[in-house]
Amino acid sequence: MAPFKITGAVVAAAAMVMLSSYCYLSFFFRVSDKKTRKKDKLSMRNGLVDAIGNTPLIRINSLSDATGCEILGKCEFLNPGGSVKDRVAVKIIEEALESGKLFPGGIVTEGSAGSTAISLATVAPAYGCKCHVVIPDDAAIEKSQIIEALGATVERVRPVSITHKDHYVNIARRRAEEANELASKRRLASEANGINQEKTNGCTVEEEKEPSLFSDSVTGGFFADQFENLANYRAHYEGTGPEIWNQTHGNIDAFVAAAGTGGTLAGVSRFLQDKNERVKCFLIDPPGSGLYNKVTRGVMYTREEAEGRRLKNPFDTITEGIGINRLTKNFLMAKLDGGFHGTDKEAVEMSRFLLKNDGLFVGSSSAMNCVGAVRVAQTLGPGHTIVTILCDSGMRHLSKFHDPKYLALYGLSPTATGLEFLGIK
Repeated sequence: MAPFKITGAVVAAAAMVMLSSYCYLSFFFRVSDKKTRKKDKLSMRNGLVDAIGNTPLIRINSLSDATGCEILGKCEFLNPGGSVKDRVAVKIIEEALESGKLFPGGIVTEGSAGSTAISLATVAPAYGCKCHVVIPDDAAIEKSQIIEALGATVERVRPVSITHKDHYVNIARRRAEEANELASKRRLASEANGINQEKTNGCTVEEEKEPSLFSDSVTGGFFADQFENLANYRAHYEGTGPEIWNQTHGNIDAFVAAAGTGGTLAGVSRFLQDKNERVKCFLIDPPGSGLYNKVTRGVMYTREEAEGRRLKNPFDTITEGIGINRLTKNFLMAKLDGGFHGTDKEAVEMSRFLLKNDGLFVGSSSAMNCVGAVRVAQTLGPGHTIVTILCDSGMRHLSKFHDPKYLALYGLSPTATGLEFLGIK
């Protein structure tokens, strides 16, 4: 075979091929980069409301390693308003606007121990509405400070039974009625003034205004009614539940959460069991609440009530936003396989354990949910995947749940070094 000689023509041809390839690849990557940038631009979320939901589902390493189960937490504290209640606020307002019960310029009222109020105050302006919140005066002070900083008005009232006309929820309902009456009177007065102007050759007739909590421009009021409004349940059946199912790829054995309104527990439990009836769903209930007894014994009472004792507050617990002594419409939608009873001390110890071992700074309800997750793991045994909700962070609980002096007053100072408070050594 004759030796192959590299000529100038061969070199030139090779150079042309390399140049062509370089130009093609450069063009390809430029086009790909433009497509990527366009895709990134299109994947941007549209405003604050669109940023709510699709929160991360994380493995809680310390609890998973200790129990032999995969214990996963849905990071609802990463919502724009800082809690799981953002989902509920959006759903309630959107459904109210769609139904014509609320109009832009209207007042959304709610009786809330904190998180729902914060979420409503956060998202209401995005819909052109304002927010008026009635809150029990024993709730952590930082919650009402946040609500006011968000531009909402806050009424702090003494805590009484839900049957009392001045329970914070009942007052919030009245405030919505008052806003509607005010808007109606203003409309009638405006119409009458128009007629009077015609009769008096265009001269305006000034009428004395009644004092009101609301501005002249209010278009009406709408009581959010988070406890009985099934928009709460639907927010989780249509949002949180499907997200958990997709994030676990359907590989989930159990779900556990505490209940206040019952919306999260009901929406998620029903969705998961509609997808797979073998998924077990459980309640974790704080001290003083009657839900544990209802779920496990079919009777709605607490030990204290059975003995004829009752404190000034409906719930004898340091936790906020969970526990209740009545069945709400939202809770009645839940599909549950059982329940567990948690204590304040367990919740406090759990919060410190998670901070020390996982860097998770959680609030009281999140801590109680994690107590429930460990109880479920102990019941089912190793090898199961258990999901719970990390409702909000500890930033809203600094004056009580995360205050060493406050805890010391009630004998709740944390002392555990591990999970021995749940029987794990």
